[in-house]
Amino acid sequence: MEPVVSVGCSQPVAALAPGASIWQDVLAQAITGELLAAMNYSSLAEMCEDPAEAEDAFEHAAGERGHATRFRTEARKIGVYAGDNVDARHWGRLRNAFLGCIRERDFIGCLIVQEIMLESFAVASYARVGKVAPGSLGKTFAAIAAEEEGHVDHAMSILRAERARDTAGFDEKVHRLHLEVMTTLAKMLAKDCKDGHCEVCHDQCVKPSLPDISLSAAELRGASLRQYLKTLDALGLPGEVTLQWVAQLPV
Repeated sequence: MEPVVSVGCSQPVAALAPGASIWQDVLAQAITGELLAAMNYSSLAEMCEDPAEAEDAFEHAAGERGHATRFRTEARKIGVYAGDNVDARHWGRLRNAFLGCIRERDFIGCLIVQEIMLESFAVASYARVGKVAPGSLGKTFAAIAAEEEGHVDHAMSILRAERARDTAGFDEKVHRLHLEVMTTLAKMLAKDCKDGHCEVCHDQCVKPSLPDISLSAAELRGASLRQYLKTLDALGLPGEVTLQWVAQLPV
């Protein structure tokens, strides 16, 4: 899939409904995440030797592309064009982390990155956005959050079995990927963009404007990390250990 990088909107911001330019950036981030997930699942499908696993990954990729399309439809409803950039500063790092697992032909690593880390981020942030977004926009975010949670559930039995087979090795792998992936996700929702512009927001960083639509970066970050810890707990990782991992993430 070829990434599309767009930063414009369909009409001047002054002509839009209040908050539309903020939702434009929220949707751009969501669309970028969905397209990156589709690319990840497609890469996983191409790596799988089991035809059933490959077919399942291709189906997930199609589902993620469908989510991106639904978000684009919501953008058009409020009169904005929400672009995307899977090569952007943070999203590009997340893609590279997943591709590292692909190069190592590490199926379990791929599941940890996409199904546990990235999907925890999507489930929690979409659910929170769904509670405050108006009309069909809120309904779409809430519905997609529920669908993303199904991806996490799908992977749990596979990952639990892998951890039972080699607990120490599994936990070490999760920690290694945590340092790479969750550090990047934490930076995305940090209070300040210390690394510069994210390369997805169409103008300045949207985070300072989120309170205008009853959101905040801190709230989204907290919800995402709580969902992540909940998922790690369901896998059986020691809570005292994973809490330390999260406490050490950049703020």
